[in-house]
Amino acid sequence: MVIIIAAIGSNHIIGTGDRLPWHIPSEYNQFLSYVRDQTVLMGRRSYEIFKNDMVPKRMVVVSRTLKTGQASVFHSLPEALEYSKTFSEDVFICGGQSIYEESIQYADHMYLSFIKGEHQGNVYFPGFDEDQWTVEKQEEHDEFNFVVYRRKTV
Repeated sequence: MVIIIAAIGSNHIIGTGDRLPWHIPSEYNQFLSYVRDQTVLMGRRSYEIFKNDMVPKRMVVVSRTLKTGQASVFHSLPEALEYSKTFSEDVFICGGQSIYEESIQYADHMYLSFIKGEHQGNVYFPGFDEDQWTVEKQEEHDEFNFVVYRRKTV
């Protein structure tokens, strides 16, 4: 399965360019628990921000410039997805903005944390057609609402 996972603030904000615009340990720990021992796919900037916090089974990065021995690096999202799907675990897509925009068409599920309150940022999660998705699960937390979406089959 291909799963998009993201924390989204008001106006679809997901970041400030080099960090999250909020500090919510319970949401971040939930995120880390989902991606632990899975295949994690992300862009270079997200990799540089989050690489030290994650313990995935394998790390896959889309980048034209990154050189690292800690991740498998591909120049395009389709190449990275093709590689990622060869393994048995789920593929979690973890950002950033351009990766989310391009990957939403491939996702089977989305695990979205909607952060409560107003936050400033300049990196955004793409809009999506909610008619193409079914809500499978909703959880209310003090500082965020967690929603699991499943793509409707045609």
